[in-house]
This record gives sequence, C-alpha cells and structure tokens, in this order.
Amino acid sequence: MERAVVIANGPSLKNVPNEWLDRFTTFGSNRVFLKYIPTYLAIVDVKMVWTAKLRKEAWKVFPQCKGVFLSDDVATFFKEPLPANVTVSPWRNYYDDDKKLMPVFSAQPDKALVSGGTVTYVLFQLALWKGYKDLLIVGLNHTFRDPRGDHFDPKYNEDVGIPYERENTEDYGRGPGKWFWSEEGFVLKTNGFYGVALEHFTKLGGSIINCTPDTKCPVFPIRDWRDY
Repeated sequence: MERAVVIANGPSLKNVPNEWLDRFTTFGSNRVFLKYIPTYLAIVDVKMVWTAKLRKEAWKVFPQCKGVFLSDDVATFFKEPLPANVTVSPWRNYYDDDKKLMPVFSAQPDKALVSGGTVTYVLFQLALWKGYKDLLIVGLNHTFRDPRGDHFDPKYNEDVGIPYERENTEDYGRGPGKWFWSEEGFVLKTNGFYGVALEHFTKLGGSIINCTPDTKCPVFPIRDWRDY
C-alpha cells in the first residue's frame, strides 16, 4: 500500500502546498480543515465543538471526508443524526497503579481511541488500522509556547470552547493559573507515546518519517516533505 500523510497542526503546515497533500491519503484532526480537508478527520477534544459556530463548521466538512472519527464525548455535542461516514469511539486513557499514563496503542480505534496526550497519536492509530504502514508527517513542529499549542493559522484557537482561563482553574482539576502539563512535561509525555507508535509501525515492517524540517521532535527520522 502507498504512503499516507499524517497532518499535524503546527505552524509549518502553512508552508505545505495543498496540491502536495492532494497526492496522498491524509489523516488530519480538529480544525485542520481551515487549511485542508483530509481524507480522514478525527475530532476528540470537546473544546473543538464547544460552541454552535464550531459545530457548524465541522458539520459542513464531514461529508467532504471519506471518514470521520469522533470521540464519544465530542459526539454528544451533535444533536442531529450523524452522517453515515462518522464513527464514534470511546476516548480512553489507561493508567497503572501509580496513576501514570500507560503507553497503550489501540489496534482497533473504532472500539477505543487512546489519547497519548495528543491527537496526532490518535491519527497514527487510525492510519495503521486503515492499513497504512508507511507514514509521512507534516506540521509536527512540536513546540508548545502557547499551552493551547502553536498552530498553522492564528484563527485556529478562536472560539475554541471552554475558555482556557476557565480550564486552568480548580473547577477543571488543573489548579488556578496552571496548565496541567508544563511544556517540558508535555514534550516528554508525547515523545514517549510517539516512541510507542514508531515501535508498532517498525515491528510491522512500516515506517514513520517526520517531514517537518524545523521539528523539535527527536523521535522520528527527519526529512523534508519536498523529498517526496
């Protein structure tokens, strides 16, 4: 099977031509459609559908995708019957006895999606489940100067629900004025899960190549998207 492309939402994505993405089966997440409508779309964070405006823009995109994957929490925000191309899956984290996240990789994301702290990890699970063992990644800058993430479009965080000043309060379990993960902690966590994904693909004779030249992610081999 040919390579597929996982589209992360980092700042460098704006430099990747849509015509280049058109050459591949693509897996994207959340509001990636502000730039490009992927073959498969995943929305797992309720912040991305918190307002009527966000739900309306996502709803318009659903029919344009070959498949859409929603976490069970996200799906509850849509009151209309979901289109036939939408799959709803439980959204899960798994913890050991010390309440530390376990590095679980879901072989059946239609039955359960595993967070890994980043929706990009979800896209790896979906791509492998769809039969794609060789992946290219674009937009994976892996920088988190803004706790909401650094994105390809300044409009990405506009109208995103549960205002972050509220999310970062005791009401949401994170403590006043604190992001749940420091930048250092978040990077370490996601690097660990990315390593799990790479191990799964490698064992199956596959590969994951990060085609983000200025990436800060040390896990995957690094190339330039222009090489493909």
